[in-house]
Amino acid sequence: MSRSPGWWWVLLGVAACSGFAPEPLTGAGFIDRAAMQEVTGFRVAVAALSGEESRRHLGLDLEREGVQPIWVEIENRTDQAAWFLPIATDPAYFAPFEVAYMFHRALSAKGNHRIDELLLSTAMPLEVPPRGVARGFVYTHAGEGARYVPVEVLSDGRVQQFRFIADVPGGKWDFEKVDFAGLYPPSEVRDLDLAALLAAIEKLPCCARNEEGTKDADPLNLVVVGAIPASLFPFVERGWNLTEPFDVATAWKSVKAFLLGSRYLTSPVSPLYAFGRPQDVALQKARNDIDRRNHLRLWRAPFDFQGTPVWLGQVSRDIGVRLTTSSWYLTTHKIDPDVDEDRDYLLQDLAMSGYVSRVGLVPGVGAAPRGAPRRNLTGDPYFTDGRRLVVFLDPVPGPVERVRFLER
Repeated sequence: MSRSPGWWWVLLGVAACSGFAPEPLTGAGFIDRAAMQEVTGFRVAVAALSGEESRRHLGLDLEREGVQPIWVEIENRTDQAAWFLPIATDPAYFAPFEVAYMFHRALSAKGNHRIDELLLSTAMPLEVPPRGVARGFVYTHAGEGARYVPVEVLSDGRVQQFRFIADVPGGKWDFEKVDFAGLYPPSEVRDLDLAALLAAIEKLPCCARNEEGTKDADPLNLVVVGAIPASLFPFVERGWNLTEPFDVATAWKSVKAFLLGSRYLTSPVSPLYAFGRPQDVALQKARNDIDRRNHLRLWRAPFDFQGTPVWLGQVSRDIGVRLTTSSWYLTTHKIDPDVDEDRDYLLQDLAMSGYVSRVGLVPGVGAAPRGAPRRNLTGDPYFTDGRRLVVFLDPVPGPVERVRFLER
């Protein structure tokens, strides 16, 4: 027996209603793994949900729509009301009804109403009462792997800022493979004062190397003094992205992006070596397409500055992609030969974040004039004044005017 098209809409509506069966939030795994921070008067916890967790606990395929729920819980331990500012978490966050409407179905009024009620009732309230707790979801644009989550709370005329790197099950980033605590035996990590630090920086190798340690690669023109994950916040806030591991799958994604002329915000950065290992952390700031990006690599150095970790780095600007026989995937980025330009760009970028307290330029790379450039592993020429940028990062941002310059 044939049915009219209207019957199909009814059947789809019934299916949508009957298929909406979210699990209770009580005992949810994302709540158990929530990252937590406390300051005077407030305790804040956040968790970023995976696509599978969204489907299980909200009953909706939010990942398909490019939406990622962030669980936020704020305990207000003061006698004043506080206000959560979701615009700091995502400047273009989705409203609960907006997300619900993505899943509305024709002729399914009851099912649509159930979706509306769930998303509204589990949304994070803006007001956190005195001596009270507020909890719920903020609907942000989707991300993979570890997710940067800023949270801001307004209370008594003052904004409290919290910064998190929240893990997302199923995602992967290159730095997540690194056992930072096991890079060096604790007894081998020296704690230096400023004079000893600057002397140690000058003695570090001029350049990264290939895996065998037989050829020089790009210049090691950066040193960052700051703790992970707090030292990642200034980069992420200025538009730098964490990168995916370099493997066959991500190499193929890079090739496709190159052929299509599209952006690949988390494209991998090829491994270079310092201290006998590939970079511990890589970040990139995508530009128009995959051909153009700023990128940097960081290695944990075997010394601290007054108890704060020190990172040796390499920063450069990719200005194009070209074919090469130097790599098995047959493509490589071409770097801007003026490597000091991107070093100086990074200084401006980080200073604008407000996290920089001190900066300086010290010898260590070795000068390579424009008329006699050096070359990296893939044959790209580069020239430099031979100095390294040294940046000291504070965990709390402040005005740009506070930045002090090292005197030598």
